[in-house]
Amino acid sequence: MTVALAAVVAALIGAAGPLVLRRLPEPPEPDRDPDKIAYAVLAARPLVSWALAAAAALMAGVAAWAIDDPELVPVWVLVTGVGSWLAYIDWHTRLLPFAVVSRLYLGTLLLVAVGALLLGDPDVLVHAIVANVVVYVIFRVLHWAGSRFFGGAFGYGDVRLSGVLALALGALGRSEVLVGIYAGFVLGAVLGVVLARLRIVDPQGYAFGPYMVAGAVIGTAWGPVVHAT
Repeated sequence: MTVALAAVVAALIGAAGPLVLRRLPEPPEPDRDPDKIAYAVLAARPLVSWALAAAAALMAGVAAWAIDDPELVPVWVLVTGVGSWLAYIDWHTRLLPFAVVSRLYLGTLLLVAVGALLLGDPDVLVHAIVANVVVYVIFRVLHWAGSRFFGGAFGYGDVRLSGVLALALGALGRSEVLVGIYAGFVLGAVLGVVLARLRIVDPQGYAFGPYMVAGAVIGTAWGPVVHAT
């Protein structure tokens, strides 16, 4: 029941993506890529609501199945629902809009705090915040090094998103954080390179956000996988 409910609610959030995209302001003129696809154009593409709903439902279903404490499932319903929007936007524009990521951060923090309160375990919130800070700092350093020495490994939007995902993963445990963040890197390195070779994505640079979201969902499943083995 929890899995089905999580999938349905996440699907509804995912399906609302085009409504958000139509109202999302474009980047300021100095930062705007002249070839960027307008958010309104992305919102108008056929069947996009259905695709985002399906992706969100699948990810939320996996997370809800894997999480032991139902009090923390709402965190992942929000993360996967909004994460489907961010993955779609980033895939087509290589941007993770601050307006969306910042609100997702606040919503995730609130739901983690509520989950910790319902569980009667303040360590859940403490671990989530520690993971948020540590992963954000690591990504910030990697962003600085990539910009300085490698022409930009990933964008600052990825740095912000890493903190949100670490917050949600940190509420589940340390191993989930390590696996979830590392899985995003592996998916980006393997699938990203393959898709670049096939010219499905731009070989000069591709979106990392979709792999980060997928990797985080994989991180939620770490506990059941370990227990099964």
